[in-house]
Amino acid sequence: MNMWRLLDTHPMTAAENMALDDALVELKGEGRSPNTIHFLQFKPRAVLVGFHQAVSEEVRPEFCESRGIEVNRRITGGGAIFFDESQLGWEVICDKAFFGVQIPHAGLFRRLCEPVVVALARLGVQAEFRPRNDIEVQGRKISGTGGTESGDAFLFQGTMLTDFDVDTMLRSLRIPIEKLKAKEVDSVKERVTCLKWELGYTPPLDEIKQAVAEGFEQVLGIRLEPGGLTAEEEDLFHRKLEYYRSPAWINQVNPRVGKKDVIQAAYKSEAGMVRFTLVVNLAAKRLRDVYITGDFLSFPTRALFDMEAALRGARLDRTHIEKRITDFFEKGLITIPGMDRDDFLKPVKLAFEKIAISELGIPLEHCNRISVTNGTFKSIIEKKPTVLLLPYCSKLPSCRLRYMKGCSACGKCTTGDAWEIGKSHHMKTICIVSFEDLWAELMRMKQRGVEAYIGCCCQPFFIKHFDDFERAELPGILLDIDNNTCYDLDQAKEAYAGTFTSQTDLDMDLVGTVVKAAENG
Repeated sequence: MNMWRLLDTHPMTAAENMALDDALVELKGEGRSPNTIHFLQFKPRAVLVGFHQAVSEEVRPEFCESRGIEVNRRITGGGAIFFDESQLGWEVICDKAFFGVQIPHAGLFRRLCEPVVVALARLGVQAEFRPRNDIEVQGRKISGTGGTESGDAFLFQGTMLTDFDVDTMLRSLRIPIEKLKAKEVDSVKERVTCLKWELGYTPPLDEIKQAVAEGFEQVLGIRLEPGGLTAEEEDLFHRKLEYYRSPAWINQVNPRVGKKDVIQAAYKSEAGMVRFTLVVNLAAKRLRDVYITGDFLSFPTRALFDMEAALRGARLDRTHIEKRITDFFEKGLITIPGMDRDDFLKPVKLAFEKIAISELGIPLEHCNRISVTNGTFKSIIEKKPTVLLLPYCSKLPSCRLRYMKGCSACGKCTTGDAWEIGKSHHMKTICIVSFEDLWAELMRMKQRGVEAYIGCCCQPFFIKHFDDFERAELPGILLDIDNNTCYDLDQAKEAYAGTFTSQTDLDMDLVGTVVKAAENG
């Protein structure tokens, strides 16, 4: 039976935990450290963004600073997480040869999560693996995981939610908590859970650790022997620590570069979201800089940065950019479990469409708020769109017509303002009250011979339903919505069903600009 080390370190700062992770996987990858199961905790509390995420897009640093919550970056991919003193982190640091694979895949993620599923059963909680790399209890997430590699070693890590401070988590991450009602905060429980919620109490930490350790021994067929850090690990850890405390590490992904010509586009697949931020010189037709961010896992660790370097300074030509990205995937220079090159090419296509819109005289700040489907902006404008689709969520919550398809244009909300614009430009204006209603309306429009339409929806909705819009095969221009949307408020499920109770606003300047352009053709 294989003997592994059980490393149980005392609670540490975020920077200390990140530096130790890096030291452990680096030395393991060089064959100078034992296979290890590592338990870790954080003190003080911390918010950790994924390796490919930007702190500026995911975290509320002012709130974190005021509450003594540290902000740092994981060496693994995935989404931002809040880690308080009660949570238990667990890690597998081992030879790739142990699992007989060089590149992680869904089967490996399932095998590495199974020990924790077994541990939860020992604690009295029935859980199961949820692709792509989570553990759930009746559909609610109780453990999120991520991984990275170094040389011949993998590091795979996860959290065990023991108790859960929903309010602090929401305020730490970039979610507009001030707009949330009590019932909306409670709705988070529909998506996550923890040991305390499932059992009615929080088991002692030693009991949780013992269950997890026994789960790894059972599933991996290993024996764990408690041990501390080697002298070499201690030395490398201390040498890395200063870097993991530095802004250079914490803010190394920073797409908000403060330059004028910035284009953003994103695509969401089942395996995660990919967002391209392009800093461009439109006059010189050059890509000055590029940031590729998202909540996915990539291997090897530096592959995404290498791709950005290969694109930086390239001529601003879609075919040229797409070929460079394709080469990375076809040559095996980057592997992203669950994704392929098409998931990266789709946001590139959208970004270049935004650039093309700017060439028609539309201000660049507007272009980033415009998305198109089944055609180019120019080709759709030339069809002179005859239908304007508006979301019910921009009506007053108290409006008697909020969940109806009509509008009295009373002037008390932006829906009425947009309704009047549509009417003045001889467009058929329709309010959409749910996703099913949207789909049905698109099908009716096709049957009536509508050639193109203009609609208003938030960017997250378009990103999520990009493939659905394409599947409708109806040319459309989608305009972004102002302020807090159902996605900001974690109410996408309610909005999808037509029961969202908060209010958004339409960008009337944008609506007016595009509708006027459509009338002029």
